[in-house]
Amino acid sequence: MFHPSSINPDVELRDYLQGQISVGSGSSAKLVTVYGDWERPTNEIPDDFIVVMNNGNPSSLGLHIDYAKGFLMISLYSKLNNDGSVKKNRIGKILEQFDTLVEKCATENYFFEYDEQQFITPTMPNITSGYSITTLNLKWTTTNSFNKPVTP
Repeated sequence: MFHPSSINPDVELRDYLQGQISVGSGSSAKLVTVYGDWERPTNEIPDDFIVVMNNGNPSSLGLHIDYAKGFLMISLYSKLNNDGSVKKNRIGKILEQFDTLVEKCATENYFFEYDEQQFITPTMPNITSGYSITTLNLKWTTTNSFNKPVTP
């Protein structure tokens, strides 16, 4: 039997992505910070960052079956140019990294793949915040190792 409180695909995906996405090249390359749902600070945020959020309620086949599924959003925030325009090339280079990182990705407890019905929400600028946002939609399911005790 599993407990609903043990379902944390957003945390596991956040940890998996942390340190794997960068912007820029060579010595000027910077890692893009990845935040979990409700972890993003309101001050001193970087020019580019990612937030992994739950996107709808998870569901299962019953509490006695170690299986659950649901949806996540990965939102890329990128600081706008000084004139308020979107940094399309920069965003494109960051998004390209997701093609190999998240599509058909299996972590310890979850399997992730794009939601084929709505895999991306196009980049939208927000003049008030000074950032653009691009959102990728993922489906997740638990894997066979979900909620199994680890023996040494």
